[in-house]
Amino acid sequence: MTDQLMIQPILLVKIILWIAAVAAATILLRRRLVTSRLRTAWLAGGTVLFGFVFGALVRGGVNPNPVMTIRAFLKALILEGRVAPLVAGMLGAFLIMSVFSNKSLCGWGCQLGLLQDLLHRVKLPKWKPKPWLSTTIRAGTFAALLIGLAVGTLDIIGVIDPFRILSFRFTLWIGIFSGIILAGSLFVYRPWCRFICPFGLVSWITEQVSLFRPRINREECKGCRLCVTACPSGAMEDIFTGKRLHVDCFACGACIEACSSDNALGWWSPSQARRKEITITGKGD
Repeated sequence: MTDQLMIQPILLVKIILWIAAVAAATILLRRRLVTSRLRTAWLAGGTVLFGFVFGALVRGGVNPNPVMTIRAFLKALILEGRVAPLVAGMLGAFLIMSVFSNKSLCGWGCQLGLLQDLLHRVKLPKWKPKPWLSTTIRAGTFAALLIGLAVGTLDIIGVIDPFRILSFRFTLWIGIFSGIILAGSLFVYRPWCRFICPFGLVSWITEQVSLFRPRINREECKGCRLCVTACPSGAMEDIFTGKRLHVDCFACGACIEACSSDNALGWWSPSQARRKEITITGKGD
């Protein structure tokens, strides 16, 4: 993705829609309005809009996505020794979104993420990989990307880039790899995002300090673990047990929908969570 491509009017439209998607997701999650039916409709509509429609409209078939942005940033930095201002600004904006509202961009705007999420809803047996496994493989892939660019100018993500199937412009190898990813999505939640995606790894770091994210009010929580069971990524297991780092949360809202109490779990900021606790315990007087 070059600076020239990034300033196409149609690309600016997509960026604006991404920002709107993150804002809408945050509002819906905070108001506990995300249901399975609404989520499925968003996944289907978002795949069509952000994937197929923009894939057809963008000149040159280069439909932007968070992964392309971080690849472009690393290429300019490693291969050319410079920082492309527009690419860096776009990447910075994406990371700010993750600091603001967790992985809402990945969960509600990324075309490949939406498609994987939609396929995962097919009623088939599911496998939840151990967090150490997915994190280790994704970190290794990120390291291979850096080494490939530094040593041989090889962009390994570009060789297998599954985003290109949504623009119907891909090589045989991309087609084969994309088929594996999409088939795997039927059984594993977002395999590309959790095992390979370089942006997913970087935003996983920033989401640990996210302003809005799932927070539990321990005074009201009954310990039923319905939220843990509903969570497809395993993030709620870490949050429920109070771990300092949690695995990727894609802002799907399944945990909040599963919770039987409006005051036990929510998409809250720290101050909101604290106010909930004060209201329930009566410690605010």
